[in-house]
Amino acid sequence: MPIASNAPYWLSPLPIERDDRTWTYRLTDRHHWFPISITGVIARVCKTEDALAWIEAWREVWEPRGNTCHAALQHFAHARWGGPQELWPDGQDWSALPQPHGEQYGAYGAWIEPLLAEPLWDHIEVVASEVMVFDVVDNVAGTMDLIVRFPDGSYGMADLKSLSEQGKKYDTRAQLGAGILMAQRRYGLAFSRGLTIWARPGACQIQTHPAEACVSKWESVLSAYTSEWRPF
Repeated sequence: MPIASNAPYWLSPLPIERDDRTWTYRLTDRHHWFPISITGVIARVCKTEDALAWIEAWREVWEPRGNTCHAALQHFAHARWGGPQELWPDGQDWSALPQPHGEQYGAYGAWIEPLLAEPLWDHIEVVASEVMVFDVVDNVAGTMDLIVRFPDGSYGMADLKSLSEQGKKYDTRAQLGAGILMAQRRYGLAFSRGLTIWARPGACQIQTHPAEACVSKWESVLSAYTSEWRPF
């Protein structure tokens, strides 16, 4: 479902929007609010109360870092692969590549510089960035960072995680699997893998997962959530 742009191919947004204040989603072609997000399902099933409390306690550290790194990656994707201007934020000019140490992103330049220099970008094409996906049957929606196309014609779902220098990696397959499954159903794309992009000061690493393993993990998490919190 491409739309006209400077890129050879760019996915059309789905009929969904997000309220950034509450991180909730609604469909724009009918009256439907989603009761929970992909992240909410995973947090309920996979995070302990102590882990959730720790996340909340450190929000003022990880949230601005994550928001800035994600904004820089979205800017980079649109500038490098010709994302359509109607998807640019109001007042932003994404025709030029972002400057990791410039005024807009410089507070987290140590994370962003290696992220944007990652060799992966020379071997793929981004076809969607910050793409919102949903499943009406499961009544879940969420936002995925990138959909990429590989030279063999298959697609990948990519998720960016920013870590502190001592931050530890964790299992992201369920989140990737949710995005893969929903994008497969909505766009009809053949996904071969999920990619976790781990950004930390001075370094970036790409972790690859088979698409089937990601989808299987999401289905397991969703089943546990449905059994425990949707017993109907």
